[in-house]
Amino acid sequence: MNRELRVLMLEDTVTDAELAERELRKAGIVFTALRVETQDAFERALAEFHPDIILSDYKLPNFNGMAALGIVQRDHPEVPVVMVTGALSDIEAVELIHAGAKDYVLKDRLARLAPAVQRALATEQSTRARQAAEKALRESEKKLRSSLLDSITALAAIVEMRDPYTSGHQRRVAQLAIAIARKMQLPDEQVEGIHLASVVHDVGKIRVPAEILSKPGLLSELEFALIKDHPRNGYEILNPIDFPWPIAQIVLQHHERLDGSGYPQGLKGDQIILEARILSVADVVEAMSSHRPYRAGLGMEAALAQISAQRGSHFDEKVVDACVALFHEQHYSLQEWGG
Repeated sequence: MNRELRVLMLEDTVTDAELAERELRKAGIVFTALRVETQDAFERALAEFHPDIILSDYKLPNFNGMAALGIVQRDHPEVPVVMVTGALSDIEAVELIHAGAKDYVLKDRLARLAPAVQRALATEQSTRARQAAEKALRESEKKLRSSLLDSITALAAIVEMRDPYTSGHQRRVAQLAIAIARKMQLPDEQVEGIHLASVVHDVGKIRVPAEILSKPGLLSELEFALIKDHPRNGYEILNPIDFPWPIAQIVLQHHERLDGSGYPQGLKGDQIILEARILSVADVVEAMSSHRPYRAGLGMEAALAQISAQRGSHFDEKVVDACVALFHEQHYSLQEWGG
């Protein structure tokens, strides 16, 4: 620390304060000291003097070091406290350290004071540097994730441009998948992964001819085979990207079914990750309730009846229950989320 230190002394004996100051100056520490004796003066000094370190006696006539330490820990935990006292039992010393004191020095061993102060200040400086680095890392990660979401949203928009009839589908599916995941009380980190995967779950359709995507009639066997390739196509597009969530796997598995009747791998049961099981329910509900080139929308009740009928066979029971509860008990509506 290049500037002059501000040392707050909670000490009722002037000569003891002077001895402590002398030890600090002998060690080459440049400082300004303020001595106080009462709680009121101590709290006022904390607010107005802005000390870099506090040297506190343990016992004063109407105040004590433990109470002072409690005030510092509550209001100014970044300020280190070193106890300077005439006598201290082992039990009292342990209590002080547990309460947050950085060190303690006995008044008959003041040669230890300067090293104790320097150590406390160095520790606090290191702590502040670490906290600043952690904050910068969190902010950087937040910006990175925001940029990642922007990129994924742009990628999803490209798919929707090729298939305008289903514009908003991925976004509505994402919102429903998020709601289901939160209803199931999944951790925020897992919900975020479900969100991003849902936004791009149909990105593989970018390799499907637009004429097939918007065809008003029934698809031929070959055309349907091309459509069924979109989960694998999406996986191949997303897998090279180093996401902090299993985005590519979620996309690959979102058309799998618990009984193995899904595609592209025919996975069963727990082979299908939970995030994909949530996405599959959200995808089916949105698709059935919305209009498509080859049919009119079947409505929300028909969609909920379908997943309920296939609860446990095609779809995860807990996911279906959460989804149905959202609409029947909490009156969720896809229209509320736009699209």
